[in-house]
Amino acid sequence: MSGFGYYDRTVAELMKEIALCCILLELDWTDAAQVRTLVDESLNCTSEQHLAMLHASDKRTKNRGKLYALLSLLLDIERQSALTGAQITCPGSRLWQALDRAFTDAYDWLGGNGRSSA
Repeated sequence: MSGFGYYDRTVAELMKEIALCCILLELDWTDAAQVRTLVDESLNCTSEQHLAMLHASDKRTKNRGKLYALLSLLLDIERQSALTGAQITCPGSRLWQALDRAFTDAYDWLGGNGRSSA
């Protein structure tokens, strides 16, 4: 599939945007529980909820919607790279490591079907 050949560069750019959103939302990515909650919320956000967040007048809600969109894109890139056998690296990024652990935990929880916080 074209467009997925530059995983490392794409992920590095995404990680900058994700870090910026985390800073704006005052999220602590060194707190594993907070990152896990963030990932769970993003995975369980419906399309309708996501669109409402992105169109909200409140900047905090809009930034959270943007963060969820970026996390979804990151997960899609990880899935695509896994299908092609490419290994993504983001050396020295604690945020990358925290998100990777949280995504792995979420998918391992139910044998790859995701985890529901409901």
